[in-house]
Amino acid sequence: MITEVAKDRKGLATDQINALVREMEMAKLPQVECPVTHHFGPSIYIREVVMPAGAVIVGKPHKTEHLCNMIEGRMIVVGEDGVRVEVVAPAVFMAKKGRKIAYIIETVRFQNIFSTDETNVEKLENMLVENLPLLLEEEK
Repeated sequence: MITEVAKDRKGLATDQINALVREMEMAKLPQVECPVTHHFGPSIYIREVVMPAGAVIVGKPHKTEHLCNMIEGRMIVVGEDGVRVEVVAPAVFMAKKGRKIAYIIETVRFQNIFSTDETNVEKLENMLVENLPLLLEEEK
């Protein structure tokens, strides 16, 4: 059912994404492995993730716009602005701040690219995203 919701909705705002997560009890569903690799260069941080086909991914809200590079795969993404976009690799684009939900059609290798000199992953997480669990405490 969650797959159909992710594929068919025209748009979801953050509150709607949170409600979907809560109503579908997504935190209780089997979670997929999405390996993350961290790359660092002079004033650059790249967070690379691999997401398997068939997965529904609910991202943490990003605090800023940032550059993205989709190296391989295909997915449908819906952001807070309610716009539904199919992204097919290779693709380079600016991601808006806020929370997104994605349905992974074909396994995706994806990079978020940030300008920073910070190399501590925990500090980067606090700097770049709202560190919300899948199921918010007040929603339990």
